[in-house]
Amino acid sequence: MSEFQHYQFAVDAPLTDGQLAEIGALTTRARLTRHSFVNTYGWGDFKGDPRALVETHYDAYLYFANWGTRQVILRWPATAMPLDEAAPYVAGYSATAWESDGHVLLHLKSDPEDEMEDFNDLFDHGDGNGTGEQWLPSITQARHLVAEGDLRLLYLVWLLCLQSGELDDDALEPAVPPGLAALPLPQPLTDLATFLRIDADLIAAAARRSAQPEPRPSLAAHRAWIAALDPGGKDAVLAQLLHDSDTQAALSALRRRFRDTQSATGPDPAPRTVAELRAAALAQTATRIAREERQETQERERAAQEARHAQDLRLADLQEDPEAGWTRVGELLAVRGTRHYREVVRLLGDLAALADRDGTTSAFTARYAQFITAHRTKKALLRDLRAGGPACDALIALTPARG
Repeated sequence: MSEFQHYQFAVDAPLTDGQLAEIGALTTRARLTRHSFVNTYGWGDFKGDPRALVETHYDAYLYFANWGTRQVILRWPATAMPLDEAAPYVAGYSATAWESDGHVLLHLKSDPEDEMEDFNDLFDHGDGNGTGEQWLPSITQARHLVAEGDLRLLYLVWLLCLQSGELDDDALEPAVPPGLAALPLPQPLTDLATFLRIDADLIAAAARRSAQPEPRPSLAAHRAWIAALDPGGKDAVLAQLLHDSDTQAALSALRRRFRDTQSATGPDPAPRTVAELRAAALAQTATRIAREERQETQERERAAQEARHAQDLRLADLQEDPEAGWTRVGELLAVRGTRHYREVVRLLGDLAALADRDGTTSAFTARYAQFITAHRTKKALLRDLRAGGPACDALIALTPARG
């Protein structure tokens, strides 16, 4: 099997001419802009070091290969996400955090065995052109949530380590951030969890201890907070917004300052062990499967009831002249091709149901046998008749296994 590898990099602030030249020297095949790098390799490999490039050039990196490996690297200014804030959540081999030149970087990896079949599905994620390029722009937005003080991404990182079997059963979970139970999660977090294959049932089980998120602040609350800032602080914020090329980072820092002054959380509940969370996830899965089975059963019953009602209406019309039904079957089969076979099967099913209701099953069976003999060479028709449907049980029993 051929090997395919997909690489993406993204950065908020545009690369300089010098940085573009440095990246261009590493590859002539990638689609390169001041904000992004995209390439899929069907042979060969990227010559650069992704980890080093995120340290020096980019804010985010995403990689997947058709043998199952998936990786994400995210970068923050150390002032936006201190290393000691991430440390409690980086608890296994699937996640690594480090500091480099004033930035904190987080490397995440999902690398299970026997996952080659899902490679093509990654290219169909949301962008409509089968390039798979929408994963990273979405996941990159999760960086801004963390910079604003929303630590749900970090808790998902810890769940990734748990799911990968890298934590002892008696290990305790870190603090559960508020808003984890507000499912569905924001799209960037949902995409990160999906891309890294973090089990949705595990997330739902873990979220039971998560406090409700704070309501979105009103404009009045923002005005009141700004009014309370000292003039020097306001001047510093405005100067930073004007000076920084990455205004999103400055805005996120401002939002975190506001958030820190507004939070009024109570004491954290007692942390759960890894074993308790695994058991809760299994129970969550069992509950979900039971609910889905009930829904499927209800849907089948509803569909069957609708089918019976529709057939009753057709039988009311057909009862006036059953022979017209047989005539219509003959007309449909006189048309070349197989496109009318579904309607033929439905008509014959209705005729069988009408015969059963009127006590004329013997006459129908004899005529149906003649019909089968006359059309025994139509293999597709016989296959459709054997497949039948909710209203065609009689046909299934009467249609021979081989034409």
